[in-house]
Amino acid sequence: MKVSIVIPTYNEKDNIETLLKKISDTFFHDIKTAYELIFVDDNSPDGTGELLEQLKKDHPIKIIHRKGKLGLSSAVIEGFRLAEGDIIGVMDADLSHPPESIPDIIKPIIDERADFTIGSRYIKGGGVEVWPIHRRLISFIATLMAKPLTKVKDPMSGFFFFKKDLIEHLKLDSKGYKICLELLVKTKFTRVKEVPYTFRNREVGKSKLGFKEYISYIKDLLKLIKYKIF
Repeated sequence: MKVSIVIPTYNEKDNIETLLKKISDTFFHDIKTAYELIFVDDNSPDGTGELLEQLKKDHPIKIIHRKGKLGLSSAVIEGFRLAEGDIIGVMDADLSHPPESIPDIIKPIIDERADFTIGSRYIKGGGVEVWPIHRRLISFIATLMAKPLTKVKDPMSGFFFFKKDLIEHLKLDSKGYKICLELLVKTKFTRVKEVPYTFRNREVGKSKLGFKEYISYIKDLLKLIKYKIF
């Protein structure tokens, strides 16, 4: 069995080496299976792409260099195309998704108890370290808006894993930052499981979420509602 993890990057140079070490330690000590990391870099001006090229000789990583900042969901979709693993995962590069939580989230798939697992902030045992009121409000509203499409408590999660065969022949076209919701609507999974984790605040760098990403989410949501109805 092999696991592929897709990690979009934009100006994450200061986090990359710590992230690689933590993921390597997690697979070596806890999961003990083959893995690959697929970084999709949107031409980061801070040199993230160049650093990844230097590090790939010592780590099982693939790198996609894109010409500009083309969006998180499209980056993830490009990463899926290179994935060779039986299980595919997605996580952020800024350490807000703790690598040490990967074993708990992936284990139900390895044990054949789930086809799709989600790191959830909104079930018992999950949470967020510290968020300002406006961030909590935006997350609450976005999750509420997705309720007609899924029973999952945290469909906005960016930390999830699934069996690769779920996306074979599947057309994905999200433009916003929440590819998980599109997968929940379009894939033919039979067993989905949420696993609690605590979302951490990034220590270095800046959040990539802005007004454009929120507008893209609303557009994607409307398309998914139309897809589900028709």
